[in-house]
Amino acid sequence: MKPFYIDYPQEKIEEHQHAYRCAHCKIPTTIIFGLLENHAEDCAYRTQQSKWTQLAAKLKPHKEHFDEPHADEVD
Repeated sequence: MKPFYIDYPQEKIEEHQHAYRCAHCKIPTTIIFGLLENHAEDCAYRTQQSKWTQLAAKLKPHKEHFDEPHADEVD
């Protein structure tokens, strides 16, 4: 899991000179503050990143695997 999610597509907020928001959920970047949970629950970016995070957690090796004796180990 990334500490900050800042690679989402952004669009300029027309009424402000230096203000941007998520192109999907339209929440300003100052409210999102790099946190995935600050995007709207139905935000396409949040949904996609959540899927990748869940997949990475499933593929991550578990500690029990490394505690098992292996055939190539020598006593």
